[in-house]
Amino acid sequence: MACIVFHYRGELEDGSVFVDSRKGEPFRLETGTHMVMPELEEALCAMKPGETNVVHVGKAYGDYDESALQTRILKSSIEDGGRLEEGMEVMWKSPQNPHKPIPARIARADEYSFDIDFNHPLAGQDLTYVVEVLDVS
Repeated sequence: MACIVFHYRGELEDGSVFVDSRKGEPFRLETGTHMVMPELEEALCAMKPGETNVVHVGKAYGDYDESALQTRILKSSIEDGGRLEEGMEVMWKSPQNPHKPIPARIARADEYSFDIDFNHPLAGQDLTYVVEVLDVS
């Protein structure tokens, strides 16, 4: 196992940036721990300190699944439903498994109901990372 320290910038197909580590600390990766996408780890393992590479990882979070969008749930049917607003990230507790919350996003909300999307926010997006290796040990 090696430790690779690197900066990364994640981009969508249109070039928009969804994450940039230069706004904070570089990432420390212990190889073989499955902390990053396999394509990204493979590319990083082939790099030396000071190198920069563009790594295409494709639809790393899978295709967008329309069936993962649940619509017209009454706000009155859940505790604190009245506070839900469009765009909110929530940890949803399923009645089938209330001890393991599921991350989701409120896709639409009005006075009485809301739609909740269980897709990863990057589902269906082709992703590319620009990585710069700072150190390998």
